[in-house]
Amino acid sequence: MIYGLYLSANGLITQGMRADVISNNLANSNTHGFKKDFLTLRQRDPEVLRQGPITRQSQRHLLAIGGAVEGDRSNSIFEQGSLQRTENPLDVALNGDGFFKIQSPGDKAYYSRNGAFTLNPQGVLTAQNGLPVLSIDNEPIIVEEGNAIIDQDGRVMIGEDEVAQIAVVSLEDQTVLHKVGENLFEPFGGEAIEIPSQAQIAPGYLEGSSVSAIREMTSLIEAQRAYEANAKVIGVQDDTLGKAISQIAT
Repeated sequence: MIYGLYLSANGLITQGMRADVISNNLANSNTHGFKKDFLTLRQRDPEVLRQGPITRQSQRHLLAIGGAVEGDRSNSIFEQGSLQRTENPLDVALNGDGFFKIQSPGDKAYYSRNGAFTLNPQGVLTAQNGLPVLSIDNEPIIVEEGNAIIDQDGRVMIGEDEVAQIAVVSLEDQTVLHKVGENLFEPFGGEAIEIPSQAQIAPGYLEGSSVSAIREMTSLIEAQRAYEANAKVIGVQDDTLGKAISQIAT
């Protein structure tokens, strides 16, 4: 009976995690360049294995009882979002597989699909969070004077003069990326291997979120119902356990 409580409580926690991920997707359904997340599940070992070495014959029988599943980590789905025209000369979208490179506070590279760029008071081309956008030379892009535009090759231009070219790269394995907030990704547990990108650059556009609000609402309802079902099962098992203890005591 106690083991059943463990499994139901684990299901409760897992569905709560799933609901959190879906809720975050919904909250970013209008965020430019946002990529939806999903919760990865993994097998949960039977409790007898989680507790350590098997010492009694009764424990060995518990090995035949499955451990169900539990939440592991959230992962992103890198689907293309729709392109939305803005006419802003510093807005740029990627049509195809690729990422912009953004300088992290530790002088490493973040990756992003959000091309809503701007110039800070020092003339540095930055992302919306204020971090510098990197050029193909892995250097911040500085516009000293004049009205800058970004062309279809990703070049930052002042009239006919090229200031720098924005770095656009693809990754050999996108699954190594995880979100660090503010629409930025970084490699998880190692370095990302960059490869040339074939993405087309669309000046004056921004990529919309890849989240479908209707699908996410449906998934959220499913997660809430599964959460409620696990909660009810816990209540039933708790009542049954209480009755059993009461009858044994009398």
